Amino acid sequence: MDYATAWFYFSAFLLGMYLAFDGFDLGLGSLLFFIKDERDKDILVNTIAPVWDGNEVWFITWGAGIFAMWPALYAVLFSTFYLAVWLLAFLFIFRAVSFEFRNKYKKLWDYLFATVSALIPLIIGVIVGNLIQGIPIDAKGFHGSLLTLFRPFPLIVGLFVLFAVMWHGANWAVYKTTGKIQEQMRKHAFNFWILTVVFLLLVVVGMKVWAPSRFDRALTPLGLTLTLIILIAALLDGYLIKKGDEKLSFYISWLAFPLVVYLVYYSMYPNWVISTTDPKFKLSIQTLAASPLTLQAVLGISVILAVIIMSYTLYVYKMFGGKVTEAEGYY
Repeated sequence: MDYATAWFYFSAFLLGMYLAFDGFDLGLGSLLFFIKDERDKDILVNTIAPVWDGNEVWFITWGAGIFAMWPALYAVLFSTFYLAVWLLAFLFIFRAVSFEFRNKYKKLWDYLFATVSALIPLIIGVIVGNLIQGIPIDAKGFHGSLLTLFRPFPLIVGLFVLFAVMWHGANWAVYKTTGKIQEQMRKHAFNFWILTVVFLLLVVVGMKVWAPSRFDRALTPLGLTLTLIILIAALLDGYLIKKGDEKLSFYISWLAFPLVVYLVYYSMYPNWVISTTDPKFKLSIQTLAASPLTLQAVLGISVILAVIIMSYTLYVYKMFGGKVTEAEGYY
């Protein structure tokens, strides 16, 4: 395996960890739309208060890795998804502000926090959907606008990611709460589990229709094995939610994210970018990669940093383990 390929799949690990950890934060924030009682909102927010900002480190590490290892890809992404990327950056900033300011004008900031938490996974999914389907780009540049990115398939992927994090966030809430709010979140977990499974199937069908080259790659033995594991895990989680096995249910939804991300990366290999207007125009991971020396030097350091981040993350989760009650938290 060459270093560009190693970095390609290592970046899949980083993005998978981000969605697994920060995904339930975003999902829980989105679920605030459905919570009327202010005390229940406080309890839910307190379940993520010690960890939400640390979870974003994975996304920062992933973005830094993309910039360092594929600087040309960074240029293509910013020229193609310029407004979408800046909107995403703004939403991350506004998310932090709304979280910290929610003790002032709580109803307003909770509404804004929920809105931002829902838009972030939606836009991430739309960007990923465009990379899967391909974009109208050639040697002369990108031929489209912000609205071009919101085609049917990217929107399906965006909604899939949104519903998946809401399912994951509800599982987290069930795992961390008790009583009435726990039962309410269990119902949301099951409802959004159904939507996640439905949209997962729509994504698979959509790849066949709009991204046949990616779909064919996913039909290889490894791709089919990953798809089968994901489907079995997803179906099992629905049973566990109904059974009331909150711990295993959360762990399965947590594991689903890195598996799905790896499957997406696998289906895209070896081309980061494919064109919908010029079939011959492709940007592979080798073409866009930095020098071999850079790839080699940074990979070892990045793996060590990832181990440190994971160790710290697990330590924090252990320190703040257990159920959250009304008597706890800051708000």
